[in-house]
Parts: sequence; structure tokens; C-alpha cells
Amino acid sequence: MRPASNTVDDFPATAFAIVAFCEHCGRRVALDRENLPRKVTIEALRRRLRCTGCGSRETSIRIVYTGAGGFRYGVAASPPTEYAS
Repeated sequence: MRPASNTVDDFPATAFAIVAFCEHCGRRVALDRENLPRKVTIEALRRRLRCTGCGSRETSIRIVYTGAGGFRYGVAASPPTEYAS
């Protein structure tokens, strides 16, 4: 028997980002959670994706834990300007 697949709702937006990757051109995009069907499985969502850069359907989805610390995918942290001694 196969286990049930995870849905978008299984990954709260406050702690997880859903990121689509194109295996062909390397493009990556954090998906807009407001425009995703909440009960769709992650696998069904992946099958529906098409890269907006190159048109490929060779895609994958990665669930990125953003935690409660304010991390946002794709935003680089600024290096400190001073170091404490």
C-alpha cells in the first residue's frame, strides 16, 4: 500500500516555501501560495509545472524550511560591517 501524498496545506506558509526548479535551464521560482490549490498534492502540482523561461516540463519541487527566524528564500543576508572583538 502506498502512503498518502503531501498536499500544499501540509506545509504552512509561515514555516515553508514551495520552490519550483527547472532541470533544463536551472531557473528557480518560489511559488505564490495564494495562487495554489490548497488540497493539491505536491506530486500533482509538479506534473502541472512548465518553466516560464525555457518552456520545459523537466521540473522538480523543493520544500524549503524557512523556520520562524524570518528567513526568506532568495534573499541574501548582508555580511556584518563590524566584528566584535
